[in-house]
Amino acid sequence: MFALDISVSSLTGGGAGSLLMGIILLIVGLVLAFMGEDIWHAILGLIGAIIGGALGYAIGSVLFPDSWWIPIIVGIICAIIGSILFSWLVELGMAILAGALAAGVAYIIYPQWMVVLIVFIVVTIIAYFLMDQIIAVLTALVGGILAGAGVYLLVGNDWWWAALVVGALVFFGGAGYQLFVDED
Repeated sequence: MFALDISVSSLTGGGAGSLLMGIILLIVGLVLAFMGEDIWHAILGLIGAIIGGALGYAIGSVLFPDSWWIPIIVGIICAIIGSILFSWLVELGMAILAGALAAGVAYIIYPQWMVVLIVFIVVTIIAYFLMDQIIAVLTALVGGILAGAGVYLLVGNDWWWAALVVGALVFFGGAGYQLFVDED
């Protein structure tokens, strides 16, 4: 009846869809690689506002089922709180996550709880103070991957190495720009 072919070879067929998707991925990858740290807080603030507003509206609707304006007010208040939490406290959460991952690796290597606790605390503190640099490198990495995928969709299977080179250049160029040139 209807077959959906989503294999890589169907995406790189040179059609209008792969051309458009390749251009979009290339542009998004370049923006993310070279401006990732600059737009990070705005994007997270928007995500926090959307999540907080939706949760606030849902809570307001449950607590005040007969009112239409109280859930909206609760949603707006929670959207503001969610935006603040996501844009300000997300670095702390990411630092704790980095500390927890390092502690997990430390436990696998040397399963002593005192060592694991020390690794967790040290890595969390270091990651918190270096979070801007970590975000710059991670956004450059994702940007390089997206740019490389976009070029792959544009050039096809025969020129896969060009996509790899472009992805690596975008990663290193974006990371270098964010870390050394675009110092806020």
